[in-house]
Amino acid sequence: MTLTLTLTRLIAASLITLPVVAMAADYMAADANQDGMLSYEEVQAILPEVTTDTFMAVDADGDGLINADELAMAQTEGLMPEADS
Repeated sequence: MTLTLTLTRLIAASLITLPVVAMAADYMAADANQDGMLSYEEVQAILPEVTTDTFMAVDADGDGLINADELAMAQTEGLMPEADS
């Protein structure tokens, strides 16, 4: 239930937010293959406390990767920490 509610809120909020141009530098540094998205393994390398369930909730389009828009929404929802400046 909580996962469904969170996912629903992420999807709804993503429809009304402006696209994010790029991920913050510390998240981009974790992007080992430089594809502009974060896999579960890449997230785990910098945030080992992020669970599979959290990752799946953040991955709104279900492609197995977190893109910049999904990351921004996850930060807004408190699912992922804000990037260090």
